[in-house]
Amino acid sequence: MNDQSIAQYLRAIGLLTLLLSGTAIILFFIESHEFWAIRSLVAAAICSLFLGFLTVVKKQDSVPLPVEILTQLESYSSSESQNKPPLNLVHWQDPHSQGWNTIVEELRTRQALAALEARIDEKLTQNKTSDDTAVLDSLAEGVGVTDLNGHFTFVNSAFEAILAIDSSKLLKASIEDVLPSEVSANTIDAISRAIPVTFESQTKTDEGTLYFRWSRRPRLNEHCEPNGHVWLIRDVSQQKLAEKMREEFVSMATHELRTPLANINAYAETLTMADDIDFEQQKEFYNIIQAEATRLARFVDELLEISRMEAGSMSINCRITELDRMLKEICDKIQPEMNRKALDFSIVIPPKLPQIEVDKDAITAALVNLLGNAVKYTPEGGNVCFTVVVEDNEIQFRVQDSGIGISEDELPHVFEKFFRSDDGRVRDINGSGLGLAFSHEVARLHQGRINVSSELNQGSTFSLVLPLKTGVEI
Repeated sequence: MNDQSIAQYLRAIGLLTLLLSGTAIILFFIESHEFWAIRSLVAAAICSLFLGFLTVVKKQDSVPLPVEILTQLESYSSSESQNKPPLNLVHWQDPHSQGWNTIVEELRTRQALAALEARIDEKLTQNKTSDDTAVLDSLAEGVGVTDLNGHFTFVNSAFEAILAIDSSKLLKASIEDVLPSEVSANTIDAISRAIPVTFESQTKTDEGTLYFRWSRRPRLNEHCEPNGHVWLIRDVSQQKLAEKMREEFVSMATHELRTPLANINAYAETLTMADDIDFEQQKEFYNIIQAEATRLARFVDELLEISRMEAGSMSINCRITELDRMLKEICDKIQPEMNRKALDFSIVIPPKLPQIEVDKDAITAALVNLLGNAVKYTPEGGNVCFTVVVEDNEIQFRVQDSGIGISEDELPHVFEKFFRSDDGRVRDINGSGLGLAFSHEVARLHQGRINVSSELNQGSTFSLVLPLKTGVEI
């Protein structure tokens, strides 16, 4: 019997009891012996109905839950926590069923919200991991992550490229496996004590010495507790080379400034103090003073130009230029130096040259640099050839010498600022290491280039190549 049947049965019993009770009251006031038996039957019926009513009410108080709900509860309680079956709604209208349906709907709502929240967290985590990896892989600086035991858990592309070790091998290695063997004992001690560390190492290769700067910082979790370390590695070879060249430049610049200043001071003092100097000697001394002052001025101009190059503010002013006149000025300027070293200076220029839109002063300075280098690094009695060639909408200014030449390993560095060869013959010759860098920048600003070919002890050939009929906007 379900709850609805019980309720209908109780209503029927209540109405019948009310009817019999009213009949019993009426018969009670009738003083007739004929109704005594009837009164007794009515009283017995009322008692029976009352006892039945109590029984039904008691039974109703202990009515069990519907079988469908009980079956779901038993299945739910006997399942594992990770494989719980879904709870379903029931279709009865009694209070128990309605309460069950309310609980099931609320549980479904919570489960749906939890599932949605989990999916959102998963997506955010995936996107964050993907974005972080892409950002780290785009860095030129190597980044590696190790756990507290020093084993790698992550490396970016730059880290494996700098160390020339594949990431699959790195992720199976520890930091001790990749640290250079020449790391000092103090650095190893600092690493073992898990404190922030920065140190440098160098590695010998066929191409030269590579310098690496290492840095390590602790990796903290959400509770600000260390759970590993982040390693940074940077290739500072170019920086070290630049520092070395700057030191050499400072030494050279000191010499370049001190020598002409000393000569100027000495000859000026001689002119001032001596009374027996004839006119020819005075003229010679004045010429020397003027030459040394010109040398100083040229060096200062080179410093100014190189400063503008480093600041990115070097500019050119292009105009239509008569090449015949410009080349004659260049050759006249360099001829005295050729004569001083008894060099065979040959000039090959086409009979007809086109007009070209260039910065005359900048091109003149660049070509004088190339010719000046040919003079400086060619022994006495050698030869220098200056050739101009027009072809394929380009004009080439070629300087070829029979000098000491440039070694193959130094050739890629000749246009770097402050670079000077390690050749002892070059070191004995004054130079700033700025002339070729300046000429290279002038060619670039004119949308041109400088080519070089050289063989040690066989001479060098530098070609300044410029496009014809090209205006350059500054």
